[in-house]
Order: sequence, then C-alpha cells, then structure tokens
Amino acid sequence: MGREQKTAIVTGASQGIGAGVVQAFLARGYNVVGTSREATKSKQLAASAHLVVVDGDIGEFETARHLADAALKNFGSIRSSGTWRLRTTCFQPILPIEPSSDRNG
Repeated sequence: MGREQKTAIVTGASQGIGAGVVQAFLARGYNVVGTSREATKSKQLAASAHLVVVDGDIGEFETARHLADAALKNFGSIRSSGTWRLRTTCFQPILPIEPSSDRNG
C-alpha cells in the first residue's frame, strides 16, 4: 500500500449507526478503534487486524486514555486531521451546564 494507513476512533461503536460507521471506515481501508460501554460484547463487531474494540464510557477520562493507548499499541500512531460530527436528534452539551443562582422572576 503506497499511502499511510489512517486510524479512526469511533464512539458508540457497538450497534446501530456507530457500528455502521465502523464498517464504513473498515471498508475504506482504515484501522479502527471502536468503543462503547460494552463494545467487546457486540455481535456487530469482531476484533481483527484492523479493528480493536475497547469497553468504556467515553465521558470518562480513563476510557479516552485506553482508546489512545489501543491506537498507539495496535496501529503505531495517532494523527488528528479533524473532527467529524454526525447530526442526530440527541443533543449533549459540550460544556457542563451549571445551575444559575440568578433567577429572573
């Protein structure tokens, strides 16, 4: 292969859209590190030479560290060329929302 193989990290990878994204990256020749709370129990993911699955909650620092470690150990490097976001009907705040003590009314 004449080009450098890229690695994708996919969260929510154990089922549904996340599992579909994993399969799409694999079909395009990427290495993939997939995670979800029970990724290793997923019937839609099978670890291979190009796919590593990691159990964990991506909201936890430890999970992020395990993902980075898995990518480095199995695929040699992590290079970020951008972040892709899927639009969904579920929204999660990027920053924690603190209750305000300043109430109008």
